[in-house]
Amino acid sequence: MRLIQLAILLLTITLLSACKSAQVYSDHDPSAKFDSYSNFMVLEHMRSMPIKENTKLWLHDAIKEQMQKRGYSENKSPDLLVKIMIKSKTKETTSLQRNDKFYWGSTYYPYGWGLNTGVDRVEYNTHTEGTIIIDVIDRERKELIWQASASGAAKNDKKLTEEAVKKLIEKIFVTYPLAPKQ
Repeated sequence: MRLIQLAILLLTITLLSACKSAQVYSDHDPSAKFDSYSNFMVLEHMRSMPIKENTKLWLHDAIKEQMQKRGYSENKSPDLLVKIMIKSKTKETTSLQRNDKFYWGSTYYPYGWGLNTGVDRVEYNTHTEGTIIIDVIDRERKELIWQASASGAAKNDKKLTEEAVKKLIEKIFVTYPLAPKQ
């Protein structure tokens, strides 16, 4: 069971790594002063699907890079806590292809004119839809000040890479209220 969950997780991150297909949503607390915070910590324990150590490291490094670009430093006693959750769900789709045209013969009667009103082919497809959620929490006030998520359909033929994870996290952090410092 854990192997299936790991496979689904890899598919989810792979899906999200294809940034063109991932949709990003975010929300923030308008009263929060993002420039008043100075440090952060990425929470190690992620209460979501189990993920491999190298993927966890890639996520941590990508988030650390984005936070540092915004002037924050990593600290064991931080102002901000960053929490990551990854969820996935398998969906099924059904598609019907019909042939409603006049032609010579039909599937059942090969001779003479006819009209085929039946379904020629039914296809059942399953795909994994995944979501990564990043929460930034004000540690002192114990309030969520920013949340972003990216979701989309997995592409089974792509292999997860560190670069893909970086691109996804970068795309998510575009919505962060504090722009990167030059």
